[in-house]
Amino acid sequence: MPETRRYSIEVKDAKANTLVVSAAVDWTSDEKQIALTQIFRLPGLGDNASREPSRQRRPRGRGARKLSDNRPL
Repeated sequence: MPETRRYSIEVKDAKANTLVVSAAVDWTSDEKQIALTQIFRLPGLGDNASREPSRQRRPRGRGARKLSDNRPL
């Protein structure tokens, strides 16, 4: 059986600072890549929608976290 990791997903209303939906999922590496690809295709993400998530680099400055940290982003 492929190894899975637990990820948390939160969708927040930025204007009202309220949590809309929260979920925890156990995904394999392939399932995570599929989900990220779908998320980056959502309307409103601008330039990010045209790039593959695996090629994107998030800033790793103070307070930045990896998705694999198993903590809400």
